[in-house]
Amino acid sequence: MCLDALRDEFGFDVVGCISRDGSAVPGLGLDVLGRDDELHAVIDAASVSAAFVAIGDNAGRLRWCAAVRRAGLNLVNAVSLHAVISPTVLLGDGVAVMAGAVVNAGTTLGDGVIVNTNASVDHDCVVGAGVHVAPGAAICGGVRIGAGVLVGVGASVIPGVSIGDGTIIGAGAVVISDVPAGVTVVGNPARVLPARPE
Repeated sequence: MCLDALRDEFGFDVVGCISRDGSAVPGLGLDVLGRDDELHAVIDAASVSAAFVAIGDNAGRLRWCAAVRRAGLNLVNAVSLHAVISPTVLLGDGVAVMAGAVVNAGTTLGDGVIVNTNASVDHDCVVGAGVHVAPGAAICGGVRIGAGVLVGVGASVIPGVSIGDGTIIGAGAVVISDVPAGVTVVGNPARVLPARPE
């Protein structure tokens, strides 16, 4: 999906990828240029100037975005031609907006955000770095979402709600009030799950 979106937006010439163990990702048809720990050698060998981090895990994606920047590469965005994004949206670096997604006027998407297939983020939202808005999720207007949040498949968030950093919104949850940082909420209306013992 990210590869399709990269080719859609600016017609990027994707020269290859790196992976944890240097093995190919099935079905991509991309050359594997090396392992994760060979990033600097790959940059030198392939004369790469920009990269996109295609990792689903929020914390891992943000770590790799930082590593790519430290290596001197620009982070590009992967925006599908089949997404609808208002011209007043502010996009961070390394953002993915997939097919069928809608991002409306006045919204800011932080670095490394994913707005996945058929998800919507309405007007005047602020979405923090490393957030994943999963397929079919609906974020209403004026919502504030902290860094590293996962908004699960088909979840809904009503207007004006704030969600704290690192929170998980379960699949199908309906968030009708503010949610603190670092918790998991599920259900309709969404309720905080008890913390698991360490």
